[in-house]
Parts: sequence; C-alpha cells; structure tokens
Amino acid sequence: MSKVGVSKTVISDSLGIAALDRNSWGNNKDSEFIPDGEHAWRLWCEHSIMFSAKINGEIVGAILAFYCESGVYCVHKIIVSSDHRGNGIGSLLFESLLTTLDAKKVSSCLTVEPSNKNAISLYDKLGYEVKELVNGYYRSYEDRFIMVREPN
Repeated sequence: MSKVGVSKTVISDSLGIAALDRNSWGNNKDSEFIPDGEHAWRLWCEHSIMFSAKINGEIVGAILAFYCESGVYCVHKIIVSSDHRGNGIGSLLFESLLTTLDAKKVSSCLTVEPSNKNAISLYDKLGYEVKELVNGYYRSYEDRFIMVREPN
C-alpha cells in the first residue's frame, strides 16, 4: 500500500468525501436510508473539525466532529474505503482528531451499534467508555451505545 497522508480537510474535498460516504453506506445493513449528501459534507468541510486520509491524492477516509451545545464534540463520521480497511487508516484519522480535541481540552462522544465489536474495541483503546445504551436510537430495532472520551 502507498503512503497514507492525513490532513485537515479542505472545502475542495467535500465531493470526494460525499462519494466515499455513499459507496461505504451501500455496504450498510440499512443501506436504503440516505447517507449525508454533498451539501452537508460541504458545510462540515468548512465548519467542523475534520480530517481526510489520501493515497496518491485519492480520498480513502475521513473523520469529523462537530461542536454541541452541551460543550462536547460529537464524532459524527469515521469512514474508510472498503478497499483500504484494516490498514490503520481509521486509527490515523482518530489520532489527528483526538490530538486536536485534546488541545482544546474538550470531551467527545460518539454512538455505535452494540453488535459492532471491532469499532467498540477501537473506541475502547482510544479512551472512549460506554455511558449509555439507547434502545430504538433511530428506529425501534436500532440500538446504540453512547460512548464518551475525556481529554488527555
């Protein structure tokens, strides 16, 4: 695999990230629900804390967190191209994001499906702790853990 570069996302990355999101979402068990569109990605690239991973200029991953009125940042998306999963790209993206959040001295939260053991294991290693199980988070059959991380 070629070298992965992780950097602060720029506005011109928005369409590539939106395409990556659509492609990744198609592998989701609930893929009939619409992923975030170009408009949302354009706004997030400009106004959230967001990093992208690229190989030879191609976007292969992204992560974003946005500020909440409660004072924490919500990690809303972590996406890695299916062709590049298992190569540490998600960890690199999280490292960049958490370094930024730690510098701000703010907590962060995220949600995860309780059956997603791989993601939960990664989040545990990164310092996130399960704070709550919300049954029916989206629809009656979709439960989510709320996980929180305090700054280092």
